Amino acid sequence: MRIAVGAVSHETNTFAEGSTGIETFSTATGERLLETDGVGRSLGGIVETLEAEGVEIVPTVGASALPAPTVEAEAFEWMKRELFDRLDGESVDGVCLDLHGSMFVEGEPDPEGALLAGVRERVGPDVPVTAALDMHATITDRMVDRLDGVAGYRTAPHTDVEETGVRAANLLLDAVRGEKSLALGWRRLPMLLAGERSESEAEPMRTLVDRLREADRVDGVYDANYFLGFPWADNPHAGCHALVTGDASSAAVVDETATDLARAFWRRRAEFDFTTEAHAPSAALDEAAQTGARPVVVADTGDIPGAGAGESTTNLLAEALGRDDLGTPLFAVVADADSYGTCRAAGEGATVSLELGRRYPDGAPLEVAEAEVVRLDGGGSEGDGDDSDDSDDSDDGSAESVGTALVSLDGADVVVAERRTNVHRDPAFLRRLGVDPDDRGVVVLKSGYLSPAWKAVAARRLFALTPGETNQRLSELPYERVPRPIYPLDEDATWSV
Repeated sequence: MRIAVGAVSHETNTFAEGSTGIETFSTATGERLLETDGVGRSLGGIVETLEAEGVEIVPTVGASALPAPTVEAEAFEWMKRELFDRLDGESVDGVCLDLHGSMFVEGEPDPEGALLAGVRERVGPDVPVTAALDMHATITDRMVDRLDGVAGYRTAPHTDVEETGVRAANLLLDAVRGEKSLALGWRRLPMLLAGERSESEAEPMRTLVDRLREADRVDGVYDANYFLGFPWADNPHAGCHALVTGDASSAAVVDETATDLARAFWRRRAEFDFTTEAHAPSAALDEAAQTGARPVVVADTGDIPGAGAGESTTNLLAEALGRDDLGTPLFAVVADADSYGTCRAAGEGATVSLELGRRYPDGAPLEVAEAEVVRLDGGGSEGDGDDSDDSDDSDDGSAESVGTALVSLDGADVVVAERRTNVHRDPAFLRRLGVDPDDRGVVVLKSGYLSPAWKAVAARRLFALTPGETNQRLSELPYERVPRPIYPLDEDATWSV
């Protein structure tokens, strides 16, 4: 049995400035794809499952990056070429891919559909193709038409990425062996939904995910999923989705199950609310100042790197610097290559002046007359060579190779990074900078919903609904391509089968 595998993963924020080139991605091709854990997220579960069954694996391409602005056409052409060239002329029994599902490319709003169409052209109509997808995938007609089976994350924050790969691989193995004949049932809902309103441990998502597990037990149904789309993409395919993999001989049951799941989701649309206490920026800082328990962790939700924002805005930092009731809050992270370079060149203990980050939306830097470089960690070493935004493309991962500097301003401490990173999602990175988060009164993170590690640290969690490229107030975003009407932009939007 010969199975081709690959990983192409990117969550694209079309409201973020700039573009994303291939140099931003962590990449691997051919056999190196099986030797690295630096690309893909569910790929490990796929490969381990196939290897345990003695399958001959045909590795193709891996390309993944931290969520970022629109992907350049040349970068996508490279991904397609590497994938298609490695399938051309190969005789395979199946294909299992690790895809995010919400990439957006210059001139191509449905890149995953284009990838799958090319795969199908090369392997033919009878070779099973399955995929592992992020919970925030955007499903399209082309994707559904070319796929036989799908498994998606069921947790947000995403803690089941490996397990999702295992599910996708097992669907494929059963189909290749002739034990299952796969079919998909799909319903799209006219609805935009941010992850900060749909954590899987909170209602209504908790109960809705339980419905997926119940649906899995229905005769003829193998793997039921909700996909929530990605609201910071002005995408003509935008929406939330119920997508069910089942048996081709039970197509009516599969379709009915997708319909029932979609109806359950739509009925509860008004119940999706922030899963963390949310306030306007000033009010969030007021709440933090008035809280006795420590530390209070405040999420700067308008500038989330894990959703593609630049991680460089200083609006909330500037507001905190004008207050005297927060102690010495810690802000992590401001990505600013020039400021980091200044700190690194000066060295620990030095005093520097900085033009830090940018104010949103006008882009003006925060002028810092005097800042002490307290600690430097990582980055800047010769031979680093990895120009990608994140070493493992995990929404919950870290990037230890990214250089960071802890700088002390008059009124706050700030972690400055040489480039965008999700390193702040693990509080352990602060300890490398000599900071114990438990000793801080207020910690501000460039984050949306907090990682499990930070939830364990925080005595109280707050959202600051700041402006930026991941503005949580979706009605304020300049959508032009999303299909209308769509909830909640249009509160009177309707849906029926």
